Amino acid sequence: MQTRALRSLLKIAKVGSFLKASEQLNMTLSALSMQMKALEVELGVQLFDRSVRPPRLTPMGRAVVDKAEGVIACEDALRDLCVQDDDLVGHFRVGFVTSAAARLLPSFLKNTQASMRRATFAFETGLSKALQEKVLTGGLDAAVVTGTTGYVQGLREVELRREPFVFAAAARIAGGGLEGLMTHTPFFHFMPQTGIGQLIADAMPSNARPADAPTIVLDNLEAIMGCVKAGLGFTLLPAPDVRRYGAGDLVEFAAPGTIHRSLMLVTRTEDFAGRRLDLLTAQFDPQDAQALQKKRGIR
Repeated sequence: MQTRALRSLLKIAKVGSFLKASEQLNMTLSALSMQMKALEVELGVQLFDRSVRPPRLTPMGRAVVDKAEGVIACEDALRDLCVQDDDLVGHFRVGFVTSAAARLLPSFLKNTQASMRRATFAFETGLSKALQEKVLTGGLDAAVVTGTTGYVQGLREVELRREPFVFAAAARIAGGGLEGLMTHTPFFHFMPQTGIGQLIADAMPSNARPADAPTIVLDNLEAIMGCVKAGLGFTLLPAPDVRRYGAGDLVEFAAPGTIHRSLMLVTRTEDFAGRRLDLLTAQFDPQDAQALQKKRGIR
């Protein structure tokens, strides 16, 4: 018996829907249905009552789920036991917040291809909140997200790096300094509902900007930096993003206070711990990992 089918069964039991389970398992609905029918044939029992919609577990199905949890827990423990000190084994689904993927994903891929030959990875990008929800529900094994002040129950966080924010403007409109920009120049604001956007929204009131000063909200860092480079306004963003997209005649101003962006690796509390978490974290920039090793917060 393949434990993959048992893992799929547990996912269906957890989310209560074949459709949701298939999406989180990256399977088609028909493939998942066929997998469950094959499991029923192999076990010789009916796991689901298909006379109702959505299909629900039979009493025997619930009993199998209870036993399957123990089987999968033992398999995971065996895999952890057999993991070498310098190796990671298995298939992992990792998400990256879109605004940081271009900078972090290449080095992560390079490191894993060189040192984690028994591990395979699938990737996706998205907003921090959506990625956290996918980790919580099992759609992802881990994700790199923008850290916020909100604690998410069921997730553990490891800080990978901290990035200071800077104001940026084209030199030709920055002659009056940051104070001059604040009084009349259009401000390009990254989406307020995102992790970066929340940090920007929290920081701007402390900078004495008039309430009627123009603000333009965009959902793309490259578009914001394109407008800033064209002299159409100024922005406040993590310094690495300003420097990545803003090469040219730009002026940077330090953001008052201690505003910074924390990039966090988040995993489910019960699923990803010990050496497996250490090995995954080590695949990011080694300098960042060393600098923050003493500050690692596991919650």
